[in-house]
Amino acid sequence: MVAGRHSWAPGSCGIVHVHSEFSHDGRDSLEGLRDFALEREISFIGLTDHAEDFDAGIYEAYSERCQLLSDDRVRLVPGLEFRFEGFPGLHLLALGLRSWISPATPAEFASQAPGLSGFTIVAHPVLPAYQVPAEVLATIDAIEVWNAAYNTRYLPDPRSMRLLHAAQRNRPEIVGTAGLDQHDARNDRETRVILLRPGAPDPLAELRAGRFTNAGRTMRFGSAVKWGPARLASLTGIRVLYDLMEGMQERVARALSARRRSRH
Repeated sequence: MVAGRHSWAPGSCGIVHVHSEFSHDGRDSLEGLRDFALEREISFIGLTDHAEDFDAGIYEAYSERCQLLSDDRVRLVPGLEFRFEGFPGLHLLALGLRSWISPATPAEFASQAPGLSGFTIVAHPVLPAYQVPAEVLATIDAIEVWNAAYNTRYLPDPRSMRLLHAAQRNRPEIVGTAGLDQHDARNDRETRVILLRPGAPDPLAELRAGRFTNAGRTMRFGSAVKWGPARLASLTGIRVLYDLMEGMQERVARALSARRRSRH
């Protein structure tokens, strides 16, 4: 099923993995993100600003601002994205973080974040080459199986899905999420999480319990991502072809740009 705009019940649509201007590479103010949500009938935003841009005081002010801008139409949920020296590409998200933490290692994140967060996610597993420490998989709530920035808005990541399925063998409660990884609201890549209980008082509790559907431009699928081998193999083939075409287009664009520069 193709996910279209306004194809879900009011109060059910959310987005996660979103950056504001509190991140060094974020463009949008919190007020601007609220307007973005209202324009698109989004009822909650799971913010994940870069932890290295914060300290305890900034995080407190940020959380207070999120609370002030939240009402029964849009909820801004404060959260952070953590990265760790010695673990290239491993980024862990803590949504609904109730107080400032500063974990130096994935193991510290695993011990600190679950008790203070509403929902935790392994972001874009492609970046750490699908290698996630065991202590993280023992505590994390979700794996991002569709990152609209790295996987594009058109197709989820079959290798992230396989990582999720492997983790579920030990912890069936781990869910798969679609995340925007948005830094500029002018480029809405359109992935959404749709709650099965519209208007639920705690959207992060709904995500943690798996009571949601992932929706993107081309497809929808449940939080458990119950895709069999045949469907995963089909997605893998399509993904390879799409990536080859995209790579070819980029090479052509670079060649044309170089040719234009050489003429001047």
